Amino acid sequence: MDVFDTIHSMRAMRRLKPDPVPKALLEKILSAGIQAPSGQNTQPWAFLVLTETANKKFFGDRYNYWLRERFGDLLLKNDSSSPYGRTINAARHLGDHMHEAPVILMVFGKRDWPFNVKENDRKGNAPPSYGSIYPCVQNILIAARALGLGASLTTMHQMFEDEIHDQFNVPRTHGIVATIPIGYPEGNFGPLTREPLNKKVHYEKWT
Repeated sequence: MDVFDTIHSMRAMRRLKPDPVPKALLEKILSAGIQAPSGQNTQPWAFLVLTETANKKFFGDRYNYWLRERFGDLLLKNDSSSPYGRTINAARHLGDHMHEAPVILMVFGKRDWPFNVKENDRKGNAPPSYGSIYPCVQNILIAARALGLGASLTTMHQMFEDEIHDQFNVPRTHGIVATIPIGYPEGNFGPLTREPLNKKVHYEKWT
């Protein structure tokens, strides 16, 4: 696909078919991810891929619990008449079916204190280097779209990250930046609804 067609039709796909994703396609997506730039070319990313039923259920059960714990009654609304209502419905669906996604991909970043945090203020674990990981995440989302696969960026993992580290033997040197369920989409890609560019751009001075 043309890169601009890909970007302009790439939306979060939260309804996925159970059909398996070939390993070759997944590795093609991950290979696109690691072509991203990173600060000082440190390439601090690492990936955990879940495809086995028990592992996906471990993650999916906790994801769904915390989704409902945090958003509660908001998820009970069944309004399909507005874009926001449809988004809520899709989020609820993803929570209920996360464990059925063919692939649950966790993107990690090596922990590294930002340079604006002074030595004396560095307590506990450093955060992952988000600025170096999110270009990788975006590459993954674009590559998935280009190959006809649905994906969505989620961050509810932060509510049970310690459990993830323990369950899957992830070293504390790395923190989770994003979790991305990947599979063939049930719905259609694009077109996207976005506010016009002229409402977002300011030249020379904020107006």
